[in-house]
Amino acid sequence: MSRCLIPLFVLSLLAVSNAILQGTVDVKRLQGILEEGLKSNDISSFYYSVKGLTQLKAKLPDLCDIIKNYKFDEKNVEQVFYITNAAALSECQNSLMPNVLSAPTLVLDRQDSSLQEIYWAVYSLKAMGRGTVFDKEDALKNLIQLLKKDDTPANYGYLFALCEHIGCEAWTGTHAESALLAADETDGRALHFDGGLPVTSFLLTSILRTYKSLKKPSPLSAEQRHKFGAYLLSRRSVTSPRGAALLLDAALALADDQPTPIAIVFKDKKYITSESDTIEFSVTDIIGRPIPNLKPDEVVAQSGTRLADDVVVLSKQPLTQKPKEPTTFVLNLSKIKAQHGLYKIALSAGTKSANFNIAVLGEIQVSNIEIGVGDIDGTTSPKITTVSYPNKLSEKLHADHLQKVTLKFTARDKWNKPVVVQQAFVRIAAEGSEREAIYVAETDSSGAYRVDLHVSSMAPHLLVGGEYTVTVLLGDSALAAPLSWACADLALNFGRDRALGEPAAASARRGAQPEIAHTFRAAEARPARLLSDVFALACGAPLLLLLALWARLGLNLRLFPPLPLPALSAALFHLALGGSLALYGLLWLQLSMFDTLRYLLPLGALTFLAGHRLLRHLGDKAAKH
Repeated sequence: MSRCLIPLFVLSLLAVSNAILQGTVDVKRLQGILEEGLKSNDISSFYYSVKGLTQLKAKLPDLCDIIKNYKFDEKNVEQVFYITNAAALSECQNSLMPNVLSAPTLVLDRQDSSLQEIYWAVYSLKAMGRGTVFDKEDALKNLIQLLKKDDTPANYGYLFALCEHIGCEAWTGTHAESALLAADETDGRALHFDGGLPVTSFLLTSILRTYKSLKKPSPLSAEQRHKFGAYLLSRRSVTSPRGAALLLDAALALADDQPTPIAIVFKDKKYITSESDTIEFSVTDIIGRPIPNLKPDEVVAQSGTRLADDVVVLSKQPLTQKPKEPTTFVLNLSKIKAQHGLYKIALSAGTKSANFNIAVLGEIQVSNIEIGVGDIDGTTSPKITTVSYPNKLSEKLHADHLQKVTLKFTARDKWNKPVVVQQAFVRIAAEGSEREAIYVAETDSSGAYRVDLHVSSMAPHLLVGGEYTVTVLLGDSALAAPLSWACADLALNFGRDRALGEPAAASARRGAQPEIAHTFRAAEARPARLLSDVFALACGAPLLLLLALWARLGLNLRLFPPLPLPALSAALFHLALGGSLALYGLLWLQLSMFDTLRYLLPLGALTFLAGHRLLRHLGDKAAKH
């Protein structure tokens, strides 16, 4: 029961406008993934680790010996791309053999190479300082023809990246906005391209780099920046070096694109108490850096509303920037700390705003409890006894199945104001036992909590009479701690069938019961073996007699048809008839009834057809004579 009363003060954002991001990228965690990836035997993981750490401007160890001895497929242009670019980023190009560029050269010589393969080949050559001399216009025409065959967002990204190398950035500037319109929207909150994080990161970074080199304003609108940022945050739990590098690449490009999306998150706790009346917020870009050109006085709590009754408790209150921490802003809520409850704070940073839910945690107390025992039918008024918190009633209460226990109390805050809590229960339980009954306490017209406990209704839950403890349980999401008060001891008598002193019998009824064993009817006695044999011989006597007579009289073949076709019918008839008799014998010896029927059906059909033809032949012969 106590688990239900844990205060719910760790609240998340309830409603956030689409102008504020709900978090930042954990750069330190991603850096740890990338540093671990340097030890990987997978060439792609190694490359992305080097690339990601370079983006973070982290110090790289000496990788030249590792690159020199790295095992990769020299005929695979993708693996050549990874090793050559890792070597370029770590300044270890001299560690690779010249023949490493044979695969990229073959790709550029082929007519059927894809945009992806051309990208790998061109940037492999570039990494080794051997960039191919292009006729820019012809090269662009050929690349556009390849794009027309497969105009996926990924291929747009490869073409934009190739244009950075061959000098056709103007084409990128013309087509970037239409490419951005192809982004998919998720729940109206996030934008991404078909292909997930790899394609989204590749396209965003290539477009933003190109516009920066062209010195043109960013093609992204404020809404697009926010929604792309929301998508990147949804992928911040990546665990591979490739995912970490791609996420960092896109997040850094988006953070540098001005005006950058703003992220506001709770710095630590999301509640205040009577001892602590401030909440700290972190106001940063998507990677946790301070927002350029954001003045401290532009971070303002525009309004604060109590959720219980929509009363406005603060308006246009500026936050204070924490000394030596340019990203931390402090909201002072001392004016409302005496009013515990849940509040919605509308927070703005510059022109962006969002709503946050906070809790003002209070302390709760019950000044006293009125408790008494009376008859259910009201013939006698209950004798009311008052107990003050946190004491326990000195005398034990007694109640039987014809009576009820009445409790009445008022919950108050630290300033002795009556309050209504979310959870108010009365628990009747035996110490050291699992027997308990829990009842909801409801408020009456005066705001006091009241509960009537009918002893007879407790019987199905508690099973036996005996001594029980009455405990009041109060909890609320805006409480610093729940209240549990054992206020009285209660002796219950449920009547003759559940009298006091029966706990052992009830425990036996509730414990493990004897195992139920099923006894099947015994098989009837079989007759003696001699009787069974005599009966079997009696059943077979007619057949034995027939065989004996045939042996004595001999076979009469005078009427056997001489012609081939009637003779065949006669032979089949006798053979089928003999087979049927043999089948009956097998039924007695080993076959089941169903097996016998299955074999008998074709034999019976053959006997019928052959016998019918034989009888017709005999009838025709008799008619002629």
